[in-house]
Amino acid sequence: MNRDQFQTFLQTCQLIALVVGIAAAMLAIGRRDAQIDQNVQDISELRNISEDLLRTSIASQMSDEFMSEQLKSLLRRIEKLES
Repeated sequence: MNRDQFQTFLQTCQLIALVVGIAAAMLAIGRRDAQIDQNVQDISELRNISEDLLRTSIASQMSDEFMSEQLKSLLRRIEKLES
């Protein structure tokens, strides 16, 4: 192998290494983007769940207050009947 052929061989190897490196970087970026997209979907779902939990909590509290008022009303009516 003469000097020119050896340099050509080295340049070809460098080119292959560069292409493989770029491909690996693109693959890593693609995986990262896919993970980011998945995280965005998961966060959106968690947001929806937390909104539903808040609505349920508020409805439960309002129901408890309503029941308390109803019981107080019944107690007043019973007290009137007893007096």
